Amino acid sequence: KKARGPKSDPRQALYDTMRMKTASVEGGSVPSIFNFESLFPEPAFLDDLVGTAGASKSLGNLTLAREVEGTRRKRKGVSVPPPTVKRPPPVVPAVPAAPVERPDPLAQTAKKPVVDRILTRKVEESVYGMVRRNEPNPSAQGGVLSGSNLDKNGPPPAVKGAGSKTVLYDYSNSLLDPDSAVQFRDGVRLGRPLKVNLDRLTYHARRALGRSNLNEAEDLYNRALAVDPTDGRPYIGLSRVVSRRRPTDTDTPARILRRGMRNCPDNAHIPTALAFLEERRGGLSAAEDLFRQALRNSPRHAAAWVGLGQLRTRKLMQGPAAGRACFRAAEAELVKAGDPPSSHVYTAWAGMEYRQAKDYARARELFGLAIRVDPRCSAAWLQLGVMESDRGNYDRAEDCFESILTFDRRNSRALQAYAIMESRNPDGDSRKAIGLFEKALDVNPRDAGVYQAYGLFVADCGDIDGARDLLRRGTIANKKHPAVWQAWGVLETRYGSPEDGRDIFQQGIWIVAQRSGGQSGGRRCTRLWQAWGVLEAAQGEHAAARRCFNRALDADKRNVPAITAWALMEMGLGEVDEARAIFERALRQFPSPLSEGKMALWNAYEAMETKADNASASQAVYNRSMRDSFIQPAHDSLTQPADERASSTDLQPQSGEKSEDTDNFQWKVPGEGTMEEGEVWYREGAIEGKMPSWKRPRRKPNQ
Repeated sequence: KKARGPKSDPRQALYDTMRMKTASVEGGSVPSIFNFESLFPEPAFLDDLVGTAGASKSLGNLTLAREVEGTRRKRKGVSVPPPTVKRPPPVVPAVPAAPVERPDPLAQTAKKPVVDRILTRKVEESVYGMVRRNEPNPSAQGGVLSGSNLDKNGPPPAVKGAGSKTVLYDYSNSLLDPDSAVQFRDGVRLGRPLKVNLDRLTYHARRALGRSNLNEAEDLYNRALAVDPTDGRPYIGLSRVVSRRRPTDTDTPARILRRGMRNCPDNAHIPTALAFLEERRGGLSAAEDLFRQALRNSPRHAAAWVGLGQLRTRKLMQGPAAGRACFRAAEAELVKAGDPPSSHVYTAWAGMEYRQAKDYARARELFGLAIRVDPRCSAAWLQLGVMESDRGNYDRAEDCFESILTFDRRNSRALQAYAIMESRNPDGDSRKAIGLFEKALDVNPRDAGVYQAYGLFVADCGDIDGARDLLRRGTIANKKHPAVWQAWGVLETRYGSPEDGRDIFQQGIWIVAQRSGGQSGGRRCTRLWQAWGVLEAAQGEHAAARRCFNRALDADKRNVPAITAWALMEMGLGEVDEARAIFERALRQFPSPLSEGKMALWNAYEAMETKADNASASQAVYNRSMRDSFIQPAHDSLTQPADERASSTDLQPQSGEKSEDTDNFQWKVPGEGTMEEGEVWYREGAIEGKMPSWKRPRRKPNQ
């Protein structure tokens, strides 16, 4: 007790007192704490602890007291009931009265703060980097932007305001961190949204479009537009959705892409997509302008360079030089920007060298570069295999096609090209070719090109009915494929009746015709008109043949097969002057320098004169073609490097200055085909000549 001091535990003191009392009753011996009652005391209920007079007594003290009392009763053998405890009545807490509200005199006299709305708006626009403007609400015309309800001239979808106005946000650079500048007002987010939200929406939209779930893809692209109307990916995606849903409708995708160009003026992908669409619609000049606009927005955009090069070489017939300029410029811009080389550029370049320039060594080298950049580039392997097959290297072609099938077994184009190679190979297996065609149809049952090649192969094998059935199935799989209609019509012309061939050509023209093609139906119908004209010429209906050839040239004025067939028909009828006029009119449609189509026309023109036993006219045609081949293409500001453009302006003499270079004039040299006393050399690819001494002006001795 002295160690504990005056502040000893009262419960311990009570316990010691009770033990001493028990020891005096039982003869001075203290009971052990390990007896039965101590180890297994009687339970204490909560009712006995709450509300008693000794409520301050702890649970342990009450248990010990009951233990001592029970021991005493057992010793005396007297049954004594336990003491009863009176419980006090429960205490009900009083409920405080509600406070009386009294008016605050200070609150009545306080005035609302005056907010300068104009200054607040300026501060918000500076902080969050946006400019708001009110324009008519496009929701009255159909709501959000989509392929089905698209306002042609209205603004893009934005936040709906009061009345018939819409608040449009033009985002710029914010003064805050883009990750932390997330503010909302009236349920509308202020500032530029996070890019990860757009990436997520466009990713799932592309997956839905790949699964042909057009409704889900359209909904996701519309949600992406609502998040940020200045992102170009939703516009391109919506145009693809509409093209999938209505393949013949090209106006709605064009309006969607033009809307995207207005909202994203610096985007290069939208003009490129619109250029490909315009090329498909037949607007070649508009497509070229759009490709150039895309390259002005982003000079390192490889898809725009490839599209421009293929447009100029395939459709505009500007020759391989124009294509090389585009592909070289694309390669230089990628190096300048620090980007890796593009296999797409090398593949397109190699295809141009192979098909148009006939430079197989250069094409093989470029295909190797494309495969080195991307060993899994199916397009490069496929075109290389086709080139080797055309050259007769069937083993190399087979290796190329097998390389594709190792990592892309469901490539229907590779299977089709592999089957065609087997059908052309003298040592090939026809059963293997048929098996490859069947695999290609299993992979893509709606590929009309496979049906066309398969049908022609079966016709060569002698099964005309089987070929006719395959070509008919091809027209059902893809009604807009003109090559299948042409092959079916030619098959009926050769092995059937001319009336069936005419009916097939007419049905194909009606189905394949474009809306903006006029009476001829557009460029897609050119081959059908040409084949129909050949049919009429073979049947002796020359007037009908002339109408068909005229329609073919109206659809495509540079179609070499139609021009050649018409001229040869007139030559066969003895109309030599008319045949020459056809060739002369066609040659004026082809620009210089010499392109593949123009070279084919010169060769056909020369062969016609040779067949007519007119040697002098044939030689004249040959000389004209050679002169045409030496004409250099006009320089393009886009394809010419920037340093060369600067140097070319510096090399030109200014006004008042004399150039030290030799004066180059045109003169007539005595003797045909010679350049007497004239020194000839090459300068920047052009032939130049120094003026002969006999043509120079002589000075007088006194001068």
